[in-house]
Amino acid sequence: MNLTAIKKYPSQISSAFKRFPLAVAFAIFTTIAFIYVYESGHSPAEYKTSHWLMIYPIAASMIALSVSLVQESPKKFSVLPHIIAGTVWLAISIALVLYFPKDSSDIGRTYVGMTYLFIYTTAFLSIFVAPFFKQKDENGFWIFLMKSIKAAVIAIAISAVLLIAIDGLLFGFFNLFDIKVSARPFVYSAIISSCTIFPILFFSGIPSIDDCLQETPALNKFQTSTNKFLFLPVLSLYIVLLYAYIAKIIIQWEMPKGMVSYLVSASMLLMLLRVTLMLPERINPKQSFESKLLKILPAACIPLVILMSVGIIRRISDYGISEDRYYITAINIFYYAIIAILLIDKIKCKSRFIAIVFCSMFLIATNGPLSAINVTHRVWINSVKAALVEEGYNKFPLSKEETVEFARRIQDKSDHKTNIATSRLGILNSRHDAELAQYIPNGESLILISRKSSTNKEVNEFLISAYINNSKNSYFEIPKNATQVNHFYKTFNKEDYKFQGDTLFFQLKPKKLDKTFNFFVTRQALESKDVRFLETEGAKIGVENLDLTLYKKEEKVKHNYFSIRGILFLE
Repeated sequence: MNLTAIKKYPSQISSAFKRFPLAVAFAIFTTIAFIYVYESGHSPAEYKTSHWLMIYPIAASMIALSVSLVQESPKKFSVLPHIIAGTVWLAISIALVLYFPKDSSDIGRTYVGMTYLFIYTTAFLSIFVAPFFKQKDENGFWIFLMKSIKAAVIAIAISAVLLIAIDGLLFGFFNLFDIKVSARPFVYSAIISSCTIFPILFFSGIPSIDDCLQETPALNKFQTSTNKFLFLPVLSLYIVLLYAYIAKIIIQWEMPKGMVSYLVSASMLLMLLRVTLMLPERINPKQSFESKLLKILPAACIPLVILMSVGIIRRISDYGISEDRYYITAINIFYYAIIAILLIDKIKCKSRFIAIVFCSMFLIATNGPLSAINVTHRVWINSVKAALVEEGYNKFPLSKEETVEFARRIQDKSDHKTNIATSRLGILNSRHDAELAQYIPNGESLILISRKSSTNKEVNEFLISAYINNSKNSYFEIPKNATQVNHFYKTFNKEDYKFQGDTLFFQLKPKKLDKTFNFFVTRQALESKDVRFLETEGAKIGVENLDLTLYKKEEKVKHNYFSIRGILFLE
């Protein structure tokens, strides 16, 4: 970067505040929000507030930036689009935070997490695609993309240098004057650099939409060299490797392995990246080796995507549908869409259609009745019900004795179908699935379904099993003598608990305290699920979730499990 460019930087930064005032405001709000979350320490009373502050402002900044850029080209500035977009995201973010379950084993967490990912991905893509949505070609999009990447690299470099300089100054100051401090100042500097300085520097380097529309795409020497000597050789090696593997499959007549999906995905990513970066060659009226190669590459990837499809079909036919296989299948379909879009010459704005297809498929796969979670759940529940009916059970839910008997029956089977059903049953049980509880109560003797060893035909029996869920009524009255309150989740090690005389004894040592508290709870309370508070001298636990599985023949079992999630009150 030359001296002239450096002199322009202050004016560019000030212009960023004028061009994108709302996006800058959200960037500053992000910094305040993250500092607040860091200081709050995730206390239970502020859990949902902290969660919302972690996910709302960054996406809000990207949405505000995208709306401002869309209005730049026609120069029709209006507050209404900002209000509509901001209100929609605000409502969605609040709804997702309210729905987000505290229990880490709840499948709802995965659902909300995938929804977050969809919204963030869509908001990010809209920054580059939305301003040029009505254009008849990709020229403006390509210029904007290249200049924005350059602006992002410069912003990252400057932010990193500033962060190192500030941390060095703080470190030197504290050491020279013998001041003992926590990590707080360094955390603050990292948050400010990443959440405020970097976005504002990036905003200042974003090119004008009008300038991008007027400029003609052209490759510089660095881009040309990188494409010729980096992307082309690597992509060619990937394609050659996979073609060789296709030849091996045909010769040996065997099904493809699971690794194929990763290699095909890498090839497609490199191909899409190369085709996008080489737009000037694609639109060049003079036919060259590069322009011909860019037309061949998408067609050359068709056999690779078909190979991936065969591998996916094999896995689903062998093991059935799962959330991961659903997503892989959706990605595979998306690859076919990419190839079709790239090969159809009539489609001029290829980036626009690729973005539309991607976001549409992402939305379908993560939300609604056809989402991966819903489809997989329906298939799994039906297979579990079919396994129960096959064993002669028709009255649900099963009792504890019937569950143990069901476990004994299917352990005597070793067929592939039964193994799949038991695997699904175990996963659904670990998630405390509500619909599964209509057939088999969660937390009962389901872990007995694990396969017995060939040398020991005796089935291990439970010493005790319990699952208690008070999360629907998780408000606890604070004891009068309590001086400290902390939300915690603890999975206990084997040495931290024991079951003796129909009573479970366990030890809990809070972090940052040199003291161990000894608690106990009776079998009767566990079996009746009447465990809301556990109390000992100097401490009290408000129980949100308690999950316990202990076996009689402990030495022959590897999967004893004991965990508690709740509120710890200390005197």
